[in-house]
Amino acid sequence: MEISLVDAAFTGFLNILHLKVFFALLIGVSIGTFTAVAPQGLGMPLVYAIMLPVVIKWEPITGIALLIGASSVSAICAAYLPVLFGIPGGSGSQATILDGYPMGRRGEARRALGASFMAGGMGCLIGTFTLALAIPAARPLIYLMGSPELFVVVLWGLSMVAVLAGRRPLKGLMAACFGLLLATVGQQAQSGIMRFVFDEPYLLDGLSISIIALGVFGIPAAMDLAVKKLGVEQQPAPLTGKLLDGVKDTLREWWLVVRCSFLGVWVGIVPGIGSSVVDWLAYGHAAQSSKDGGARFGQGDVRGVIAPESANDAKDGGDLVTTLLLGFPQGVVTALFIVALLAWGYLPGPELIKKNPEIIYSVVWIQGISGIIGTLVGFSLASQLAKLAQVRYSIMVPTIFVFVLMGAFSVTRDPADLLTVVVFGIIGYFMRRFGYPRPALILGLVLGSLLETYLYRSMASYGFSWLTRPGVVALLILSSTSFFFAVRGRMKSAAKLPAAARKDILRNEDDS
Repeated sequence: MEISLVDAAFTGFLNILHLKVFFALLIGVSIGTFTAVAPQGLGMPLVYAIMLPVVIKWEPITGIALLIGASSVSAICAAYLPVLFGIPGGSGSQATILDGYPMGRRGEARRALGASFMAGGMGCLIGTFTLALAIPAARPLIYLMGSPELFVVVLWGLSMVAVLAGRRPLKGLMAACFGLLLATVGQQAQSGIMRFVFDEPYLLDGLSISIIALGVFGIPAAMDLAVKKLGVEQQPAPLTGKLLDGVKDTLREWWLVVRCSFLGVWVGIVPGIGSSVVDWLAYGHAAQSSKDGGARFGQGDVRGVIAPESANDAKDGGDLVTTLLLGFPQGVVTALFIVALLAWGYLPGPELIKKNPEIIYSVVWIQGISGIIGTLVGFSLASQLAKLAQVRYSIMVPTIFVFVLMGAFSVTRDPADLLTVVVFGIIGYFMRRFGYPRPALILGLVLGSLLETYLYRSMASYGFSWLTRPGVVALLILSSTSFFFAVRGRMKSAAKLPAAARKDILRNEDDS
C-alpha cells in the first residue's frame, strides 16, 4: 500500500531525528562552508566526487544528510571571496563582485556579508518550500507515466547537454556521447550480454561513476592549483562594519529577495540554464527594476549583493525539483546525487514519488534545516571563516590528491581503481584544456543506463507503437519546445550581459 504524502512528510522528518543523521548533516554543513570560503580550485562537484565513494556505503538517510548538508550551504557562504578579495567564490557568485567588493573596500565588508547570509538563507528556504509544494502537485501526473514517457523525460534531460555546454554545443554533445559509450561497458542488465569488457574481469560490472567523477574533476583541479598557483595572494578588504546592517538591508528589500528567489527556482527547474547565469539574471533584474534605474549598481549598492545571493541559493531547490521528481540532473552535483540514490536502491523520478516519497521529504527537511544552520554559522563565525579564504594552494594540492586516491581505492579496494582514476584524471585535464565540458560526460554516463532501461522496457511492452502514445507525443513536443527556448534564452541573456559577465560564464560553464 502506498504511503500518503502527509505520512511521508512525517516519516521524512522522523528520519532526520537520529543523532548520527544530524551529526552527518553538521559535517556536511562544515564541508560546504569550507568549500564556499576556500580559494578557487575547489568546488561542490569535486567535493561530491570525493565524498561519493564513502557515503554510498552508509545508510541512505545518513548519506543524504551529508551530501545535501554540504551542497545546500555552499552558496550561502560563497560571498567571502567576492567581498573580501574581489574574486569569484563559485560559478553562481560572479555578479556579487560588482557591488560586494566596492562595499568591502570602503569598510562595509561585514554589512555586505550580513546581507549575503540573510538573503542566501531566505532564498534557500524559498527554494525548499517550492520543492515541498511541487511533490503533491507532481504526484497525480506521475501516475500517467509509463516506461515510454519516462524514456522521453530522460531523453529531454540528455538533450540539454548542448545547452549545458554553452558556446560549445558540439563539444558538449561529443562529451555526452563519450559518457553514453562508457555507460555501455559491462554486462547488459536485461540480456546479460557482455559489452566492451575485452576479457578483463575488472570491466564485467562496468566502470564506476564515482571513480570517473573523481578522476575528471579531482585530478584536474589539483593540477590547475599546482600549475597556475590559484589562490588568494592579495591583501583582503578590511572586515569592518556591522553584520546587523546587512540583515536590516535584506529585510527592507524583502520583496526583491522574494522575486529573485523565485527567479532562481525557475532557473533551477528549467533544464539547461545553469548556475553560471542565475546570479547575472538576478543582478540584471534588480538593476532594471530599481527606482533609480540602477545608477548606483556597480558602486557598492547592497542590492547588488542581495539579488544574486538570494537567487543562487534558491536555485538549489529548483534543481532538486527536476532531479527528484523527473529523474534527470541539472548539473554535475545533482548527477552525482542521482548516482548515490541509485547505489542505495532508489530510482529518482516518478518511481521515487510512487514508492519512496518519504525520501524526498527527508531531502526537503535536510535542505531547510541545513540552510538555517549555514546562515547561523555565517553570522557567528564571520571572522574565523574569513581566515580560511587565505589557505594557500601549496596546502590544497597534496590534500586534494590524497583524498582523490583514498576515495578511489575505497570503492572496491582494487588497485585497478587507482589506475582508472589516474587515466580519467588525464582525460579530464585535457577535456578542460581543450574546452570539452566534463559535466556533459558525467550526465551522459548517469543518464545512459536509465535511457537504455526505459527504452528496453518500452520496446518489450509496446514495440514501436509506443511512439504514438499521446503522452509520448506531448512530452516530445514539450521537450523540443523547452530545448529551443532554453537555447534562445541563453543566447539572448548572454548577449545582454556585460563583457565581464560573459567572460565569467564561459570560464565557469565547464564546472557548473
